[in-house]
Amino acid sequence: MAKPYVAINIAEVKNDPKTLELFGKVGPKVCMVTARHPGFVGFQNHVQIGVVPLGTRWGGAKMEMSQEMHSIFLFQYTFWKNWKDHEEMHKQNWANLFRLCLQCSDQMIWGPYEPLYEIVYANMPLNTEMTDFTVMMGKKFAAGETVSVPPISQPYGKRVVAFGEHIVKEGLESQFEESAIKTLEAFRSAPGFLGGMILKEIGVSPLGSLQLNARGFHQILETANGMDVPDPVTIYEAPEFKNKPQRYIVHTEWSDTNSLMFGLGRVLIHPEVRQIHDKVLDTLVFGPYIRVLNPMMEGTYWREYLNEYHL
Repeated sequence: MAKPYVAINIAEVKNDPKTLELFGKVGPKVCMVTARHPGFVGFQNHVQIGVVPLGTRWGGAKMEMSQEMHSIFLFQYTFWKNWKDHEEMHKQNWANLFRLCLQCSDQMIWGPYEPLYEIVYANMPLNTEMTDFTVMMGKKFAAGETVSVPPISQPYGKRVVAFGEHIVKEGLESQFEESAIKTLEAFRSAPGFLGGMILKEIGVSPLGSLQLNARGFHQILETANGMDVPDPVTIYEAPEFKNKPQRYIVHTEWSDTNSLMFGLGRVLIHPEVRQIHDKVLDTLVFGPYIRVLNPMMEGTYWREYLNEYHL
């Protein structure tokens, strides 16, 4: 089974209670429309709560800043059997998605912007509540299977995500991927580490980014209520927006912010891990810039798909 592709819809919004209210109200409806397409295999929606200030590189950054930031970023992941499924879904459901997204326009500061990614590496656990964990271990024991203890990755706001942005110098992509994979493998022994993925950007969705042609742009601005659906005509297709140098996201999940901070800190103070990660740093022209995200909603079946569990 092929690893799924990921579309990440990014938007900067006002940091106030109405934003989270709309996120909880509109987000599930968007997911229900998205799920009409058979290529859809799951979602995970996040709110940014802070920034990783490794070695106090950024004096104003904190792991938890949700009450201090004027604006916050939303990162809405959708997973697909193929990136073409995502683009087809947008075309088939354009009017519904446009109307739903425009309900949030009063809270919007920047975006939306929706890059597409190939998963080049993944070691992600299934989400497990404590009740599920005991049942799973009991079944293994009863069947006489080898009992290996998986990470207890609890869903729905009970863990944190490190969203690491990297841009790699042309010609050094293989070195970056190899060294980044070794770094994630080294994190396995860090307390609280749940898993990680390396996402390679392959394009940007034009409809997911509301990147219409001039006529569509004016149609949005000139309507009385902003809800009249513009023509879904764009000037590019997703693969044409391929960034050079190559952009990557390193997505890691941790049990809490302290585990994230001290776990990632191994790249600075654990000699062996530092040597591995230094080979990552020596490929970069941008980054690493790492945001701390709180997973707020998730259809966890993408993890089952990623781990080749049949639905």
